[in-house]
Amino acid sequence: MPQGNNKKLTLTALKKVLNSKNKPELIQEIAELFKKFPDVKDYYQAQEGNTEAVLEKYKNIIKKEFRDGFTHGLPKARLSTARKAVQDFKKVTEYPDLVAEVMFTFVEEISNFNNDFGVDGESYYTSPEAMYHDVLSLLEKHNLLSHFQERARNIIENATHGWGHFDSLSESYYQFYDELKNNKT
Repeated sequence: MPQGNNKKLTLTALKKVLNSKNKPELIQEIAELFKKFPDVKDYYQAQEGNTEAVLEKYKNIIKKEFRDGFTHGLPKARLSTARKAVQDFKKVTEYPDLVAEVMFTFVEEISNFNNDFGVDGESYYTSPEAMYHDVLSLLEKHNLLSHFQERARNIIENATHGWGHFDSLSESYYQFYDELKNNKT
């Protein structure tokens, strides 16, 4: 085990270390990171244009939590796992339309789970509501609202009325899409 000082490595210090390496050493270093850390592999796959496979991987993590992956006859339904998939995907790509895909999958899968199982836990309603608002904000920021309007509307149409879920989602929808409609007139 290497001995050293207990100081945290800063970005500046890391840059100095990397700057001292030659090109083959840097390539070897990145190759090791690629092999050891799935997020690094996903990042490079997304950067090289293989975004579809990476997108599906993260969407499937969410789907598995709320549709598959049964424990004691029910899906595991861990909100933290689904949220982590969204956050991890945001780290590997900055394409807002792809990030929106994963965020919408989060909302859809949890909403469907709520409809199927009648969940009695507030966070199963508030968490997708917050994500829904966030994805619409992201789409607005990147002028992509019109590209996702049908999907956003379908989420409302399929929402349960429990815990005010339908009302909260509808409020977010009309906040963003009423503005879109008014801007077109």
